[in-house]
Amino acid sequence: MEIHLLSEETINRIAAGEVVERPVNVVKELVENSIDAGATAITVEIREGGKKMIRVTDNGCGIEKSQITKAFERHATSKIRDDSDLTRLVSLGFRGEALSSIAAVAQVEMITKTRESLTGIRATNQPLSGFSENERIKLDLEEIGAPDGTSVVVRNLFYNVPVRARFLKQPQTEAGYITDLVERQALSHPSISFHYRVDGREKLHTTGNGDLKELLYRIYGREISKKVLPVKVADGHYSLEGFIGRPEISRSTRNFEIFFVNGRMLRSNTLSRAVEAGYRTDLMQHKFPFAVLHLGIPTEEADVNVHPTKMEVRFSEAEAVFRFIDESVHGVLHGAELIPAEILETQAQERARKREEAEEARRRLESAPHPEPFERARFVSEPMASYGSAAAGTETASGSVHASGSSLEILFTDAEPVSPKGPARVETEDFLFEDKRIGDKRIPAPGSDKESAGSKEREQEVPLSQTPAFSQPETKKGSYQQASLFERTDFSAPKEEKMLVEDNRPKFRIIGQVFETYWLIQYEGKLLVVDQHAAHEKVNYERLMKRLENNDPSSSGSQMLAPAAVITLTGREEGELHTHEAVFKSMGYEIEPLGGSTYAIRAVPMELYGNDATELLRDTLEEMVEEKMTGTPSAILAKIASMSCKAAVKGNSLLSEKEAQVLIDELLKLDNPYHCPHGRPTMIVFSQSDMDKKFKRIVT
Repeated sequence: MEIHLLSEETINRIAAGEVVERPVNVVKELVENSIDAGATAITVEIREGGKKMIRVTDNGCGIEKSQITKAFERHATSKIRDDSDLTRLVSLGFRGEALSSIAAVAQVEMITKTRESLTGIRATNQPLSGFSENERIKLDLEEIGAPDGTSVVVRNLFYNVPVRARFLKQPQTEAGYITDLVERQALSHPSISFHYRVDGREKLHTTGNGDLKELLYRIYGREISKKVLPVKVADGHYSLEGFIGRPEISRSTRNFEIFFVNGRMLRSNTLSRAVEAGYRTDLMQHKFPFAVLHLGIPTEEADVNVHPTKMEVRFSEAEAVFRFIDESVHGVLHGAELIPAEILETQAQERARKREEAEEARRRLESAPHPEPFERARFVSEPMASYGSAAAGTETASGSVHASGSSLEILFTDAEPVSPKGPARVETEDFLFEDKRIGDKRIPAPGSDKESAGSKEREQEVPLSQTPAFSQPETKKGSYQQASLFERTDFSAPKEEKMLVEDNRPKFRIIGQVFETYWLIQYEGKLLVVDQHAAHEKVNYERLMKRLENNDPSSSGSQMLAPAAVITLTGREEGELHTHEAVFKSMGYEIEPLGGSTYAIRAVPMELYGNDATELLRDTLEEMVEEKMTGTPSAILAKIASMSCKAAVKGNSLLSEKEAQVLIDELLKLDNPYHCPHGRPTMIVFSQSDMDKKFKRIVT
């Protein structure tokens, strides 16, 4: 892998700025370098929030001795050659600033070895008196025994820039930023095994088996992984893969909207707004969805050369991307039954259960062996029980081990050569094993018949050509190959029998009404609780929206008023009325000017009859004025229809059983009966088994 200096023209096209602002930036740059190097296993270790020490170890391709000095030059990279490559990036890194920026403000030690070399190289930077962008990094190089791959240790960050060190937060806070980053990097490449330690404690260990659903379980827990829906959509130009959360696990911030474009972790308002639009009315106001989505897009249509952190992106076809994601997310949600399932447990019981689950996960993580990337060859010939038993200066079955500072140096004397594409792997729940190869024949590693938790047995071999996306050869200039990211993820839609279909109507038995608000309905082994106000809101909303979408005045469903209602509007309200006059007419309103700012309402939509016509129209116009509504007509129609839902029957209103039956019949005919226009659930469901547990008929 040859490293070359970029031309001035290319440098000028790369957005300028500081790469290293805090420890999390160091970890990000080093991990991305490891991914680009084709690593199948990456270890990250930090101490004191990364201020004291950061170590990133991988089993990638390594750096040749002749290229190491260049690697620490500014704007030196192996990822691109000239500015034309910026339009078809398939690597995470491309600026050539990371190592030089890190070495300018910290003490750096790198140990690296290519697979073709017999020995490795240790490179340490000579200390600088102060930070200078133009000062060249000087290195001390020495030959050393080392495993394949690269290990970079960064110590005493900002030791020579105390003013910048003072802006860092407490170690726990800085460690939190890094933890979030490592988790998202693991989600970006499920086929890479990530091992993460904080102050000597195990924090995360992923198998690297390519199962994105398993990663969600490991990172976010069982409850979240049970309440996500798979997304796998492609239209020949774009592809979208990942998982979106059911509305009941929505969040108060956008922190759980996680996006990857061509394997790159980033933020984007376009992507966030598109996903949120896909939920339509299934989310409450000020709530945001849980989403982990990988977008595949032609590289020339995504510009990541926007900010030095490479966390932002611009799309040349932003509207097309928005529409594709919006429709994809809505299609997935539309195909699922989104009735929240409630568990009959107290808050104290819920907290106790979650504490026990977290404690069990911690015990399993700490008790499991965690082989390092550079130790992979030992586990082919040594039993797992010998892990961690080698002391400094002792001999192992596969080579010599000795310690130097905080770095572990291993020179394998009998390790088999490994393909540059990376070894074939067989994963178990907690370990990463390697398969031996003799010629084209593969000999399974010990324990290869085991699989990760909750996964099916592997029925076919993983060819050596299946490596991380960025180490694959390009099949087309500027194209992005994403298939290998998800070797074992099941994106098939969950099998579920829907309750809310018209064929099941005879099986519904209305039990009665409680609190003059909720209707209890028995369906086989489940109890359905329906909020009459939210349900009626949704019925009215979808009726109005269908009428507006059809734009058929003959089916407007108007109800004449006798006498007409008279209303006086302010100047701004009058302006909104004239601007959207056709919309109000298609809804079923008949409004006639009487002179000045006074108007007569002669007819209202059928769904709104019986309510104060002037108050309802005024509320709708005031909402439009306050929101300063702009945009497509469909957005305007949705707001008007949502405001008109004030006509729905209220809570604390006694309905007859016949009226309830009519409401339920209407609900079953809707495209999306699960949430009112404001995102509240129209119903929730309890299972008989949960009730049996609560009454101790079932003891768990």
